[in-house]
Amino acid sequence: MATGRGRETGHVPHGPFLASLAEAVAGWRWDEVATLRRRGIDELGIQETRDAILVGSGFNGITRVADAIGIRTDPWTEEASVELRARHGIDSFAPAAKWSA
Repeated sequence: MATGRGRETGHVPHGPFLASLAEAVAGWRWDEVATLRRRGIDELGIQETRDAILVGSGFNGITRVADAIGIRTDPWTEEASVELRARHGIDSFAPAAKWSA
């Protein structure tokens, strides 16, 4: 899961739906995004759904830009994410240099 927190909502309205949408965007599952987009428009409204998709896409893009220009992960994040990265194979998605700030 994109958030690493299961299906917890964090008391965010529509939390499980937004988590599913974020996962679909981050996973490039465009058919699923289209289905969720239609559902979101019905349940949240068009602007709210657009905003959710833009935020999810933006986070993905920001990470890719940071990787491309060589910004390394800060030591606190690196240390705090060791278990999560190992469990989900995240290290294989980025150059090893990213994790050795």
